[in-house]
Amino acid sequence: MRTLEESRLNSHLKDLRVETLEKGFPFMLRDPEIAAEGFIYEFPDGSMKLMNLEDNLQTIVEVRALTTAEITVIRKKLNLPVFQYA
Repeated sequence: MRTLEESRLNSHLKDLRVETLEKGFPFMLRDPEIAAEGFIYEFPDGSMKLMNLEDNLQTIVEVRALTTAEITVIRKKLNLPVFQYA
């Protein structure tokens, strides 16, 4: 069961996601089960890419674009509505 604080935080994160995507910027998703050694960028066009940091921990590099099937699984797992702002 989620606490009231967790529910509020989740609500704020969902709002931040929409605001970020509406401004044309990617939104970072972090889930160790999905991307153990990196993170996922979700883009305003609905696409997602697996990203990683270089050894200097300063440079973000694209590992690969995710397939439509992978994106569907991630959206379902993280309870993310489809967002497409293009």
